[in-house]
Amino acid sequence: MAGASPVIGSAPVIDGADRGGSMTLAVASSGRALWYLTRGSGTVALLLLTVSVVLGVLEVRRFEGSRWPRFVLDAVHRYASLLAIVFLVVHILTSVLDGFASISLIDAIIPFLGSYRPFWLGLGAVAFDLMIAIAVTSLLRQRIGYRTWRIVHWSAYASWPVALLHTVGTGTDANQAWLLALSALCLAAVIVAVVVRVSRRAGVPPLARGWALGLTGVATVALVAWMPTGPLAKGWARKAGTPLALLTAFARPAAARSSSSGATAVSVPSTSGGAQQVDPAGSFTASLSGSISQQQAPNGLALLRLSLAVGGAGSRQLGVTLEGTPTAGGVSMSSGQVTLGTTDQPSIYRGPVTALNGSQLSARLSAAGAPTLDAKIALANTGAGGGTVQGTLSVAPAQGVR
Repeated sequence: MAGASPVIGSAPVIDGADRGGSMTLAVASSGRALWYLTRGSGTVALLLLTVSVVLGVLEVRRFEGSRWPRFVLDAVHRYASLLAIVFLVVHILTSVLDGFASISLIDAIIPFLGSYRPFWLGLGAVAFDLMIAIAVTSLLRQRIGYRTWRIVHWSAYASWPVALLHTVGTGTDANQAWLLALSALCLAAVIVAVVVRVSRRAGVPPLARGWALGLTGVATVALVAWMPTGPLAKGWARKAGTPLALLTAFARPAAARSSSSGATAVSVPSTSGGAQQVDPAGSFTASLSGSISQQQAPNGLALLRLSLAVGGAGSRQLGVTLEGTPTAGGVSMSSGQVTLGTTDQPSIYRGPVTALNGSQLSARLSAAGAPTLDAKIALANTGAGGGTVQGTLSVAPAQGVR
């Protein structure tokens, strides 16, 4: 393959069109900047909300002293809350502007209406609505009265666990060590604050104290037990409600992407040569059908895996693995591998993806003691929710290579 490795971009399209010639692919620049800004602003918002909740639970006035006068602690609590809202607004706007996952402003305000991971995205909308309610009632505190303000203010405590669940359920970094450690730190801080508050507050009945500590413990254990079968489990993107079109994201030609994303074009020559419908031991053309799944690689990159039966119910198997960087709602691919074999020995032939043009993949496959093969793969997803793909495979001996 000449030049750079093919980049399977963020555009969700499988159209089966044969565009011919050289393959021109988009390397996202502004889209990636928005993705990093979305991740960073969301993480900072969670940290600031955690600071605000911890100080609120501990009742900062109780820690007033010569080094930390009351007005300083109150200011930290107040400004942490305001900054959390600011970063949350940035998080929402960059998610909308990124555009890849089709998240609208309405989705960020009205919960559970979006098409992208609706439940988990909806939790983020709930947390945002609660924080906005707190900010508005704080400004109107003198008019609505202390009692009403206090009731609404307590909803801040509900917004924090909702925001944490949104982070691990929707975030593309949910299974990354740094975000897991950060989430665990936030969780530990809130748990300590609750234990200190309940244990030291005078006048709390023993039964109420026991219930508060027990519920905190049960919720923590439930969250920890759920993570391995939730965000850390294989195929979580699909389970969470990511549209199939985003999971089966292959590159759209640069002409369709560059005008909207400010992308830089990278040209990779496509493999030429046709295939003949003859003996499967040499050249052949056959139908493909199978499934597609997404998981996280140990290095943090996303993996799209296609497991395809060659020729319908036959024993021949084709495997395609595409690797790339998670984006807001999909995967920006950077490399790929193809295997061809049988059910018992699926990797008799193996080789890299050498070219990509729309839904057309080319690969050069080799095996010990056998001629090198050129493979052409044409794919099309079969439905919005089935997770299945179909297509055709054409294989021929590589010209001038043995």
